[in-house]
Parts: sequence; C-alpha cells; structure tokens
Amino acid sequence: MNFLRTLCFLIAMLSTLSALGQGESVIHHDLDVRLHPGDHRLDVTDRIRFTAGESLVFYLNAALTLEAPPDNVELVSQETNGAVPAKAYRISAAPDQTTLTLRYSGLIDHGLSEEATEYAGSFPQSAGVIADEGVFLAGSSLWYPHVEGRYVSFTLNTVVPARWQTVSQGARQLADDGRVSWRERHAQEEIYLIAAPFHVYSRPAGRVQAMAFLRAEDTALADRYLEVTAQYLAMYNRLLGPYPYTKFALVENFWETGYGMPSFTLLGPTVIRLPFILHSSYPHEIVHNWWGNSVYVDYRQGNWAEGLTSYLADHLIQQQRGTALIFRRNLLQHYADFVSEGRDFPLAEFTARHSSSSEAVGYGKTQMLFHMLRQRLGDEAFVRGLRRFYRQYQFKQAGFAELAEVFQGLDEADLSGFFEQWVQRTGAPELQVKTVETAEQDDGWRLTVVLQQQQPGAAYRMSVPLAVTLKGVEQAVQTRVEMKQKQQAFSLRLDAKPMRLDVDPQFDLFRRLSRAEIPPALSQAFGAERVLLVLPAAAAAETRAAYETLAASWRQGQSAEVDVRYDDTLISLPDDRTVWLLGGANRFAPVLVAALAEQGVEQRDGQVVLNQRHFDPARDAVVLAARRAGDNAHALVWLAADRAAALPGLARKLPHYRKYSYLVFSGDEPTNELKGQWPVIASPMTVRLAEQPIPMAQLESRQALAQLPTASR
Repeated sequence: MNFLRTLCFLIAMLSTLSALGQGESVIHHDLDVRLHPGDHRLDVTDRIRFTAGESLVFYLNAALTLEAPPDNVELVSQETNGAVPAKAYRISAAPDQTTLTLRYSGLIDHGLSEEATEYAGSFPQSAGVIADEGVFLAGSSLWYPHVEGRYVSFTLNTVVPARWQTVSQGARQLADDGRVSWRERHAQEEIYLIAAPFHVYSRPAGRVQAMAFLRAEDTALADRYLEVTAQYLAMYNRLLGPYPYTKFALVENFWETGYGMPSFTLLGPTVIRLPFILHSSYPHEIVHNWWGNSVYVDYRQGNWAEGLTSYLADHLIQQQRGTALIFRRNLLQHYADFVSEGRDFPLAEFTARHSSSSEAVGYGKTQMLFHMLRQRLGDEAFVRGLRRFYRQYQFKQAGFAELAEVFQGLDEADLSGFFEQWVQRTGAPELQVKTVETAEQDDGWRLTVVLQQQQPGAAYRMSVPLAVTLKGVEQAVQTRVEMKQKQQAFSLRLDAKPMRLDVDPQFDLFRRLSRAEIPPALSQAFGAERVLLVLPAAAAAETRAAYETLAASWRQGQSAEVDVRYDDTLISLPDDRTVWLLGGANRFAPVLVAALAEQGVEQRDGQVVLNQRHFDPARDAVVLAARRAGDNAHALVWLAADRAAALPGLARKLPHYRKYSYLVFSGDEPTNELKGQWPVIASPMTVRLAEQPIPMAQLESRQALAQLPTASR
C-alpha cells in the first residue's frame, strides 16, 4: 500500500480529481535538482511544459522560495490545510506560451509522525524529509510545482553528495560524468525523489530491469530480491498483461515503511530482512504497478485497487500454498472483530487505510468482492475481464463504475445489481440455517434446507455454496443456490442418504460470521471498543512497573476506551467489555483456563499447559485467547509473562499476531516459538444429519489463477 496518500491529502484532492483521465493534457517537468542533505535543503530548476495559453494554479511547499519569478507568475494565497503548508501561484500564460522556467530553493524537513491504528499499533509517516539519513519527497511534499487534477511526466536530473544515489519512477540513465537522471514519459499522479548512500544492484528480468538499492553492501540479500522480482514479473505478465514500466526496484528506506510507488517499493530496513516478506508484502507491491500505479483510482467512487492488489497477491499466494480457505476466513474474522455498526461504511467511501476497521472494509471486503466475482464468472472469464480492464484504463483513472462496465461487457456476465449491492451498501449479510429436512424417495433422497438472512434491511442476492456429505461417498455433492429473499427454501435430490450439510464451507461469501464459526483470537481483543487491562498485584515490583508501561502505551492516543485495574481491586470480571489478564500470577487466570478446558489448556504448579507442553511464565511469554459465553461474547485474553524485559517487545509485537488464538514467545526480544488457532468445534453453518458426527467429505480442488515460474537468469 502507498501510505503517502494520507487521508487529509485525499480529502483536499477529491474536488479536483474529476479532471484526471478526462482528456486534460499532461504537464511535463524537466527538473534539475541539487540536494544538500546536511542542510535539509534542495535547489531546483524546473522547465515546465504545458498547453499553449493555459492559466494554471500550482502549489509549492511554503518553505521553498521562488527566485526572481517571471512576471506572469504571481502569489495568490498561502494555505495550511493540506499535508504541508503551501503557497499557491498563478501562471498567466501568453496565448502562444508553452514553457516556463522556475528556480526555487529551501528546506524540507517535516520529520516523522505516528498514525494510530486503534490500540493495535501505529506506523510512522512523513510529508517529506531531506536529511543526512536520506531523502524522501513525494507529491504530497509539494517539492515541485503541483497542479491539482493534472497528470505529470518528467525528466529528473540530480546532483547529490559523493556515494549517494537517487531513485524515482521510470528509467535510470547514467551520464558520462556519472550523474544520474530519471525519465518517465507515461502520465503519473506525482513525482517521487528518494536518495541515500545506496549500493545499487541490477539484473535483467525479460525486458524489465530488476534493481535493488540497499543502504549497506549485501549481495546475497540483493540477489534474493532480484531473483524473486524476475519470478513475479514473469507470472503477472502472463496473468494480467505486460508490466507497464522499464524497471522494478526494491529500495531500502531509513525508517520502517511499506510504500508502493510506480516502478519501485520503499521498504524499511527491518522489513526487507524478514524472510517471509519476499513472498508476502513484496509481490503485493509489484502487483500495485498494474492496479493503482498505472490504472489509477478514481477516489470519488472508492479505492478498489488495494483490494484487487491484495486478492491477486496475498490471496493468490495463499491459494498456491493450499491455505486460501483459512486466509478468507481470517478476512471475515477481521471484519467481524473490528467492524462494529458505528465503524462500518460502504466500499464507495473507502479511500485509504487508517485503522483496523477501515482495513477490514477496504481491503477485506473488496478482496471478497473480487473472489465472489471470480466464483460467479469462472477463472477464464475473470482473468479476461482483468486484462481488458488493464488495457482499457492503463495510465488513466477508473473506478468501480468502470470495473462494472468492463465485466458486464463479458458475454458470460450476469451481474445485474452485483457491484451496486457490494459497493454502495453498508454492512454484510448474516446467514443462518433455519431448518434442514431429509426424506427417502423412490429415486433416492430429498434434502430441503431453509436459509435465512438475519441482517437488518433488504435481502442480499447471493449465490450460496452448499456441500452435502453422503453415506459411503468420498466426494461431497457441491452446488450453489441463488438466494434473493430474506428467507428461502431449497430442495436437492441426492443419490444416497445425506449425512451432513455444510453451508459456505470454503468461506466464499462476504458475510458477517457467527462467533461460533471462528476461533477466539487476539483480533477480537484488539478490535474491541471497551477494554479492561487487569494487572497482577502479586507480581514483583519490576514486573508491575513493566505492565503499567505496557498499559500506558496501549492507552495513548487510541479511540478505544481502555481502563486499567489491579486484580486485587476486583471481585469479578465485567462481562460488558474485552478483558486482558496480565501476568502469570493474575488471580483471574483460572477463569480463562476454565473457558479453554475443551482446548486442553491447564494451569498446573504455576505453569501453563498448552498442546501437552509446559511453559513457565517466568521464562516464557504465553498468550491465550478465549471467549466468554454467548454468541456475541467479549474476548478474554491472558498474557502470562513475568519477564519484565520482554514486555516492551510484546506490547509492540502482539498487534501483528492478532489472527492467532495462542502464542508462546521466549527471550527478551522476544522471539515467537509457537502460534496457532483453536479448532472450531461447532459451526452453525454445519448441520449433522447422522447420529454420530462425521467429517465433511472431500471437496473439489481449486487451481490458483497463476503459478510462480522459475526465473531465468
């Protein structure tokens, strides 16, 4: 995801975005930039090319000073309601004038700020910085004359300190004197300038150049990224169409980020060294070059690109591994845990992620929209629609309306109301199996099921998957029933006695899950609006102080109501909020242990027994999630950890493990040693029709949309 488009910047831009992709000419910049990192300063000469006779208003960072501006350039206002303070200038061009040269200089050092995402954590951002550690300038920095509502192309010539390198969009060119320039002829939404003392690595990947810009020499790390870049570019070229740029580069930032720009990604120094990133976040940023960084988003209709990118990267990789079902269940669980009634909104209003609830809607619901579309059309037609959408809107702006038009134009498509229902409507269907009846007949068996939608408001139109397990038959009978009413009966003729019915067994529908369908997990606790942290009064003074610090960090700047009490001040635990029990000696720990008795959890001689293994809170940090009684019960979590040195790391890391039911960490870092989810014991979407419980019969196998090839060198 490109976090640079912060919410405030988007809001300021929405009124002017209508011009994009509607035939307006592209403004071209020939930029000569000299960077002075030690002084936080840049000097720029910009030769701007535009349509003859245009009257343009451009914005420039208020910290930058125009040197002897031309007579037809005047200051018209100074504003502070964007990502950075800005000055607005008007160019009054002569009828035959097509170029203008501006010279300006100044300091840009907006530093880093933390953006809170409930008490589940935060991430740093910057509106722009020039410093000894590195340079980060985006369109929102207003470091070049920015005309709202207009695309740009550019050449960018840079002068930087010795051993420094720059990165931007497009193609990299080296002059005879060693200077670097960047050129991008395609219409762009903004211009980026990244610089640092990089080590540069490069390798051809077909017609594209795979590159890596690392802050320390590391050939082995660079080789891994160059190899994977070639593999994913080859896979997505075949799936979606030709990659739109001449390079893709991994660029190491000087703070932890996960940014995706046209033709490169800017990742933090810790992130790029995590082994799983190569096949998780990294391909996600590659796919953004099709969706969001070449087919641009019409934010007035909602941001479709994050969900489509996630579906074609994160979900596709999980399907290659055979774990897509669990991935989709986690998406739906994330929605159930984080999106309460007051936090929900339609996809048409999603612009960018700024909280766990907005992520659950904007990423999760949108991924499920594309999954349901794929199930409805079939893989061949779905891919054909994606390729057509990419060809038609490359370097143009498109929204959900254009997506709908492309897919409805496919011969196979019957999508009446599909996009309107899932894009414009707030909320999700809540599905229930009302009744199930079986009857033996002369020609076999008859199964009749009544399904009900329990959500307020009108019925959703859904194609509901059913799987029936038959006596003595290894393969399940799978079908789909078209549900158009709040309550509807369906009848199936079967060749053998039905033993079990599973409704939506592979989590193919976007819907609000019943709590009984999903295991207790940390996400339910981190998504709560009211939270009680219960600290251990009997713990050592050092441990108590560490827990008080943890509690303060989780309370600071968060929208959730977080209360803190010591366990010796409570007679019982409240049942109207999520409760965290902190400390191995917390006096309410037996309440949680009892709630997890069916999962084999015990507390014995001061130790926690989990998966038949014994863990000592004095040495290990054990995290267990349970749920109080009732379908809408609040979460109950026990953090059994008495190692004070490990608590700061746990406070920082636990929000990243929120999909898990149980965790074990060791050491002061701390390091994860065990993680997992409790099995679902009794889903209301499963109806057993035999006296003895039997497992679900085998389901049809599904192929991933694409397979990762071996890169050629």
